[in-house]
Amino acid sequence: MDDHSGRRDAIIKVTSCAICGSDLHLYGGPGMHAGDVMGHETMGEVVEVGRGNSQLRIGDRVVVPFTISCGECSMCQRSLFSLCQRSNPSGAKQAEQIGYPTAACSGIPTCTAASQVDRPSTCACLSPTSDRSRFDGLSDEQVLFLSDIFPTGYMAAENCDIRLGQAIAVFGCDPVGLFAIKSAFLLGAERVIAIDTVQERLALAQQTGAEMLDYTD
Repeated sequence: MDDHSGRRDAIIKVTSCAICGSDLHLYGGPGMHAGDVMGHETMGEVVEVGRGNSQLRIGDRVVVPFTISCGECSMCQRSLFSLCQRSNPSGAKQAEQIGYPTAACSGIPTCTAASQVDRPSTCACLSPTSDRSRFDGLSDEQVLFLSDIFPTGYMAAENCDIRLGQAIAVFGCDPVGLFAIKSAFLLGAERVIAIDTVQERLALAQQTGAEMLDYTD
């Protein structure tokens, strides 16, 4: 980490990476070049830490948030983490594709399908120094969803301002939708109506306690 040693960055050895629908859109869209590495849902092991990073240690098992943010700029202070003013200063790839740079919350700029990635100290650490054995029994598959699909579904449910005992409808039972259903129950919904046309997805939603509705019936 010669050029990052004084920063808060960390080098992470990737152990798992999920494929997102956003990756498929990028793969089939304009702007892809030979050598581009995609992916933004990942976890792994910290192998190097910059001197400015006091939160992570070598050997830590971490989940990388799909939205990388500094936690300090004016946007982060307003909880608008996807608009972080520091996390993606160049944004060349997004500017090429959509006309303007965004924060690092899309498939290409985070490049987590690579064997190693360079990340700021905003990773969610699964082995905190206070209790490093707490997550030893959990596999990557059990916690990888913390990178993207669970927080995305949870935020959708949270934005509904769910009151205890309410009935909630979730349109679309893809992985994010399924986590929105679970999150709605966690936030106090009494009934969740899962709406989709794919029977396999509706069956998974039913397993969470949701009521199924195929809108083609």
